[in-house]
Amino acid sequence: MINFKYISYQTIAWAILFIGVMYFPLVHYIDHLPLRWWDESLFGMRALHMHTTGEYMSDFQLYDGLHAHRNTKMPFTTIIQVLFMKVMGIKVLALRLPVVLIFAATVAFTLRYARKHLSAISIGVLFAIIMVCSPGIVREHILRTGDQDMPFICYLFVMVISYFEYLEKGNKKYLLLFALSISAALLTKNLLAGAFLPGLLLYTIFNKKLIKVLSDRYIWMAIVSVVSLFALVIFYLENTYPGFVDRMWGYELMGRYTDAKDGHRGNFNFFFNDLAFASFKIYFWLVPLSLLLLFSKRMNTFHMRLMTCLASVYFSYLIIISFAETKLFWYGIPIIPLGAMIIAIAVQHIYKEYLSSQKIAIRYGLPIVFGVIFFVMPYMDMISYIRKSKVEFQEEKFGMFIEKMSVDYPSHTTYTLANKEFGTATMWYKEKYRIEKGYQLKYEDNNQFSDGELVMTCLNDMGAQLHEKYNYEVWHEYEGCKFVIILNEK
Repeated sequence: MINFKYISYQTIAWAILFIGVMYFPLVHYIDHLPLRWWDESLFGMRALHMHTTGEYMSDFQLYDGLHAHRNTKMPFTTIIQVLFMKVMGIKVLALRLPVVLIFAATVAFTLRYARKHLSAISIGVLFAIIMVCSPGIVREHILRTGDQDMPFICYLFVMVISYFEYLEKGNKKYLLLFALSISAALLTKNLLAGAFLPGLLLYTIFNKKLIKVLSDRYIWMAIVSVVSLFALVIFYLENTYPGFVDRMWGYELMGRYTDAKDGHRGNFNFFFNDLAFASFKIYFWLVPLSLLLLFSKRMNTFHMRLMTCLASVYFSYLIIISFAETKLFWYGIPIIPLGAMIIAIAVQHIYKEYLSSQKIAIRYGLPIVFGVIFFVMPYMDMISYIRKSKVEFQEEKFGMFIEKMSVDYPSHTTYTLANKEFGTATMWYKEKYRIEKGYQLKYEDNNQFSDGELVMTCLNDMGAQLHEKYNYEVWHEYEGCKFVIILNEK
């Protein structure tokens, strides 16, 4: 328990500064942009369906206008988003806030772990800063959207730390946390969670504790519990929605590993190149440099073992996914927290053992220079990226236009949304306004309209087809979108 009487003003000042640093990547402009096309809107539709019906969404064609697309995503993190929808309503923030809070909880977990087990809360602070300064964390699809890769990454990181603690000290509390975190990972991104296990196995063998682990009845209880829970969920989904397992295995799991799905192809070096030059950048190169400290005789042995464990998972996972045929940058992001922790431990060790006893100019000068290059500059780049973020696809503008119309022209509540793509982002807003405001919106993707029909479109090619086929009058325009009334067919 914290005794606030003994907290110094200096500690309070540092805490406020840390919270300020976390503000921009976690909070600023978090719901500024509409629901993103593709994956965020796919997860949004899954959550929306569960929110309104209480059931798992088996196929996107349950919504009139969307094409047949079987849903084989696991529901754990979606359920959390649904709970936020129950409280906040059907809002983009209800999808994104759970992701931010799970990340914040992981940071809090790491700060506590660093203070209690590594005797240096600064390691947790450095870990958090490296995370938010890594482009792969703050770019689209991860921390600042309703996608579920960030929660998955957090579950995996907690899983690794928990297993390490169990292995080092036999602490059953951490074994329980290991079981809970791997269950959460499995029920969020399926068997991809298992890609971290070979690295943990390698470390167990290297540490000469495999026999000890295999002879521990509690580890078997954890394994049986996790496997049983996962199997029970899979059995339920297959029994309720026949064909679920076949689709999941062929499209989501081995299908993506053995074949490049949806054209997402890349060579063996894809993840190396993305991490080194886009997602992890300068920190990617600091990881192997940090591991050189494993040869230092002044290194804390417990810290060395933790770095070794993290490195074992880091490199084994990178190798495993490099053999996958389907290449998407977010498949490589799970190793970023591991790398961030390795670097944080190394930086803290170098300062403590080599700089803290030096003259003031060196003791403070070198850390300032290092901080500017490796933290301040990447952090400023991150802020710039967030502030410049904008709508990338025309499909995403539907939500903005519908919202503007609801404010400026509240009497327009019945019209058609003309979208010929797989418009899950548009459909999400259509359903939101139907449920919350009673709008009678129609989704149309075949470009067939009646005289007098009110039509909204944000797609350039759809607008061109309207102009070619119909005489119409433009009533309102916004950001390249048009709201028209069809007069007659040409």
